[in-house]
Amino acid sequence: MKRALPILLAVLAPAALPAQTNNVQKPMSVEIDGYAAKVNDRVITRGEVREAMAPMLPELYRAFQGAKLDEELKKAYERTRDELVERALVMEAFKTRGGQIPDHYVDEEIKRIINDRFKGDEAGFEQLLSQQKKTRAEYRETIREQMVVGMMINEEISARARVTPEQVRSAYEKDRERYFIPEKVKFSVVVLNKGETPEDQAVKRAEAAKVRQRLLDGADFAETAKEVSEGSRAAEGGAFPWMQPADARTELQDLLRTLPAGAISEIVETDEQFYIVKVEARQQPTYKSFDDVRLDIKNALVALEQARLKARWIERLKADNYVVIYE
Repeated sequence: MKRALPILLAVLAPAALPAQTNNVQKPMSVEIDGYAAKVNDRVITRGEVREAMAPMLPELYRAFQGAKLDEELKKAYERTRDELVERALVMEAFKTRGGQIPDHYVDEEIKRIINDRFKGDEAGFEQLLSQQKKTRAEYRETIREQMVVGMMINEEISARARVTPEQVRSAYEKDRERYFIPEKVKFSVVVLNKGETPEDQAVKRAEAAKVRQRLLDGADFAETAKEVSEGSRAAEGGAFPWMQPADARTELQDLLRTLPAGAISEIVETDEQFYIVKVEARQQPTYKSFDDVRLDIKNALVALEQARLKARWIERLKADNYVVIYE
């Protein structure tokens, strides 16, 4: 006979039970049953939470190990449990309003899912139900619940979350540094390795001087770099993509900040190499315009307002219902 796995059940003294269903309780627990939470008469089991967590588990197992994995799994469990509690509260609000979604609407949504996800293949859909160990009736109720939650969230949150143009402009001005675009340069280099002995270095220094003079006399920089450069980007004509001077190697940073576009630098000597640099183009520091970021700011503000409205709504629902969280 298999031993039952230990699972949690809240134990409350009779005197601690609320006379009205408007308190959130966090009771003591013992290892008896598999409750994760309860909303009025609706029980949310630990198995339901684990099932809802399933899609995020592979990523967690890839990203974390050991104690950190345990910590992240615990956070994911608690976050998923709380989301299921919120869903149950929304369903209670829907029932209180006397709301109903007719079966034919649910069946139409299931048909849409079969067409979109399974290309109309009923066999593939039935295989999914088998994998999830659900009957079609149970799946129908899951879809009905999703439709209810979506409708209620739209009514209580999405439709009420409004942001004015003045708020968007104010957010831009207040956080303008966030939209700062630093100076960038596009440049090319010829690199010659110095060698190890003083004699080798003298030869390379003289070679670098000759190469620089060729460039000053009008030789094509990219073709010259392909011919003589010993750097990693020789095949690209020594060209680097747009970057901030601060992201270049330390010895080149000041030069990249000051060298005019089109100019050829003096020879820059590092511990192991000689550099000749040409700044191809320069972008001056600036700010993203309001028009460029207005939609992003508006969407961010709307998301914040939706989160605020949702938190306030859920707190009201918790106050109006009996909610138990089993730790």
